[in-house]
Amino acid sequence: MNKLIVNGDEITSDINKTINVNIKEKTDIYDVTKIEIEVLKNTELVIEYINTGITKLDINIKVLKNVEFKLYELKEENEIKVQYKYYLEEFSNMLVNKFYDCNKIKELVLIYLNGINSEINYNFNTISKDKQKIDLMVYHNNKNTISNITNKAVNMLNGSTTFNITGLVYNKINDCIINQNNRIINLNDKKCTINPILLIDENDVEANHSAIIGKFSDKELFYLMSRGINKEKALNLLIKGFLAIDIKSKNKIKKIIDKYWR
Repeated sequence: MNKLIVNGDEITSDINKTINVNIKEKTDIYDVTKIEIEVLKNTELVIEYINTGITKLDINIKVLKNVEFKLYELKEENEIKVQYKYYLEEFSNMLVNKFYDCNKIKELVLIYLNGINSEINYNFNTISKDKQKIDLMVYHNNKNTISNITNKAVNMLNGSTTFNITGLVYNKINDCIINQNNRIINLNDKKCTINPILLIDENDVEANHSAIIGKFSDKELFYLMSRGINKEKALNLLIKGFLAIDIKSKNKIKKIIDKYWR
């Protein structure tokens, strides 16, 4: 298992020969740490972020031809500003599973499906305690490409979340599939926004999107409470189910949720 631990400007790694990693530390001129990852063979990578200050990152990941790559990220941060760029070559497949327990987030994700039959399955889950803004753009630059994008947030305390999700298909880039699913559970009265955008200049494309903002339904809570579960425990179970994700650190995620909803 490949692993990176990011603690502010300090990055430690345990990487095998399936991945090339190049780290460029920030300078007086360029105040962002840059991580460049090239995925050579089928493999997995876990990245854990731990910092009580402000983290600034520029992360580029390139998945080579015919490679399957799984990326798992767990962020426990105060404030993070990060830009991701994913490049997928032909017949490559990438799974991204992210779980964030952060205060402030400003994140830009750019996904380039450059190779024919490339595919990305992207799952983002966050507990929002302050202002969080996620901008994600998927460029279908070749035929028969697939993007399945799922974003989920639970707002608490002063949390507010904005999802701006854009899928782009140009003319003559046919047989593409684009799916966007976005949902925010609001446990406060802060304003939240979901902007699902599809910019498609080709008829032979399958495209779907959904955007839901609200609370858990009364029926869901009533069902659990009618079986002897108190309201706080019922909420805990619903949040665990809503934010359930394969992150290779399931016990950590359960402990994070238990921290807020016991």
